[in-house]
Amino acid sequence: MKEKIAERASELMQQFGIRTVTMDDISRDLGISKKTIYQYFKDKKELVNTITSIHLNLEKERFEGTATASENSVHELIMVSQCLRESMKDMKMSLMNELQKFYPEAWQMYEDFKKGVMLESITAVIERGQKEGLFRAEVDPYLIAVMRIEQVQTFIMRNLFPREKYSLYDVQMQLFDHFIHGLFTIEGHQLFNDYTTSKIKTNETLN
Repeated sequence: MKEKIAERASELMQQFGIRTVTMDDISRDLGISKKTIYQYFKDKKELVNTITSIHLNLEKERFEGTATASENSVHELIMVSQCLRESMKDMKMSLMNELQKFYPEAWQMYEDFKKGVMLESITAVIERGQKEGLFRAEVDPYLIAVMRIEQVQTFIMRNLFPREKYSLYDVQMQLFDHFIHGLFTIEGHQLFNDYTTSKIKTNETLN
């Protein structure tokens, strides 16, 4: 029941926003009493914290799975970037703004995830690419990873682009294009072009 409540509450909050959805809404949607919900969650803050923790654990599995599932560092970079874009979709970023303003514990979970899983994943793929001779040796993996994460998050959360002119996907792809062209060696560029033009693995390409 606890998992069922968290799952449905998460769906409602993604659809309508965290603050908009009340405990009454959740109980009514599930056809259970509020008392039942409070048997599992002390208050809405605890419910939001639980949902955030579940979501970030799933994200962690996705990020950490890229190294073993990838064929080389260029392929892994494509997969890690997909994870980053998925984590920062339009709907999710609006929820992140709510977490930052009203749910500090949940927001801290995200900050820890960003400084841990996200940062480690991007740093590791750059280091791997340097060892494989596909990424430039002179770039600093940690600094570039920090720049990449903060660039995407800041650009989106601070609304630094006109929404009527650019979609979030377009913005993310422009940032990604700029990012990768500062990383690759000639060999890395060639391999990247092979992945993006062959469409051998449609579900793992930039689209």
